[in-house]
Amino acid sequence: MLKGVPIETFIIYALGITITVLSLYAFGVLLAPYSPDAIKNSHFECGLPASGSTPKKANFGFFMFAIMFIIADMTGLFFSLFVYAHDSRSQTIAAVFALIIALALIIAMKEYNHAQNI
Repeated sequence: MLKGVPIETFIIYALGITITVLSLYAFGVLLAPYSPDAIKNSHFECGLPASGSTPKKANFGFFMFAIMFIIADMTGLFFSLFVYAHDSRSQTIAAVFALIIALALIIAMKEYNHAQNI
């Protein structure tokens, strides 16, 4: 198994996570309101039917939130990989990646400010 970790510890940890996930799921199911109606029970492929004659504009903030989430997610992933590297090549790759992330954030914020001024 894992070097230096007894199997009992691993089993207790796995059971603890499983019980926690299942109890949180049951907690959510018990507390969630149950109010079905005709629209919720109908089958649809492209969302709810339009409520008016003119389509509503999409909020640019949702798009920016998604972009910022992806950037933060990738930053966390790659920087966590380079935390344990001690050679200069890995540190150079991390520095270049940090510059690319900073550039992406600057471009995203400029686009967001541009969209707010329109």
